Amino acid sequence: MAEALRVIVKPAPRLARALRNLKEPRIRRVFTRALIRSALDVQTEAASNQIIRSSKGPVDAVRVTSRTGTLRRSIAVNRQDLPFAITIGSDLIYAPVHEFGSRKRNIPARPFLGPALDAVAPRFERHFLTELRKASDG
Repeated sequence: MAEALRVIVKPAPRLARALRNLKEPRIRRVFTRALIRSALDVQTEAASNQIIRSSKGPVDAVRVTSRTGTLRRSIAVNRQDLPFAITIGSDLIYAPVHEFGSRKRNIPARPFLGPALDAVAPRFERHFLTELRKASDG
């Protein structure tokens, strides 16, 4: 992927206590499943709610508009760094320009991954706790 967001998750005290009680193989499974669920939520949020569908018309000053859907379809989840990390991004050359802007070309930032992450962030702990409960029950 050309550009991606990197997020470091610092667990809440309740989650940290629960993680300390698990054995290594279970921790890996918990983190893997929770990260995948969370990443897929970010992917869906970015593609569905952060990129505006527009057949024609002016460019939105704050959000990315899409006529073809190529950017929406290019948002991918890379699982290569699992179990403790996951990457969400796009390999399109213009994706970072939308996300971060370009001073050189006088293009303002119209992020779609950052706001998607912000929208989904409250669900992260819930995903971890759900997976912890499953691991504890099994």
